[in-house]
Amino acid sequence: MGEKYNKELKIRIVREHNRGYSTKFLSDKFDIAHATIKTWCRQYHMYGEAGIEKSLSKTKYSGEFKRSVLNYKQLNKMSYAETAIHFSIKHSSTIANWQKIYDTKGFNGLNGSQGRPKKEGASDMVNKKRQPRKLTQSELEELIVLREKNQLLEAELAYLKKLDALIQKKSLTKKKPKSF
Repeated sequence: MGEKYNKELKIRIVREHNRGYSTKFLSDKFDIAHATIKTWCRQYHMYGEAGIEKSLSKTKYSGEFKRSVLNYKQLNKMSYAETAIHFSIKHSSTIANWQKIYDTKGFNGLNGSQGRPKKEGASDMVNKKRQPRKLTQSELEELIVLREKNQLLEAELAYLKKLDALIQKKSLTKKKPKSF
């Protein structure tokens, strides 16, 4: 299955955008969704021509890394696109997919492999799992910071829940009618 748009067309559109043409204008001119054009422009500016080429291999991320990305996005109230730029993840939809999986299956869902299940009896080479990429020093440091923030937020949440329960209990005792 070939690409829907070839590299030359993508580069031409990005260059026209750099010359000042709006994504709306280019969208109408080439009959391509303006969000697609914006994505190409963002990827081109981040990675150069390599950013708009189709990848031949998928990058594997650990479940822990995926969760730290989602936590970072939530803590900093960032969009999927902003988070993708921050972590140098080529497609923001990757993070959106992680969020959907996390919302439905929890952390264990992030650890599982995606796609069609392997057929039984497949060769051992096919069944061997690829190792997730090692985290860089800055990613490890960021992960530590995120875990610390997470612990603080969990403690704060527990405190607020306890406080709320005490307030409700106190208000219930005040509302009881006095018997004569």
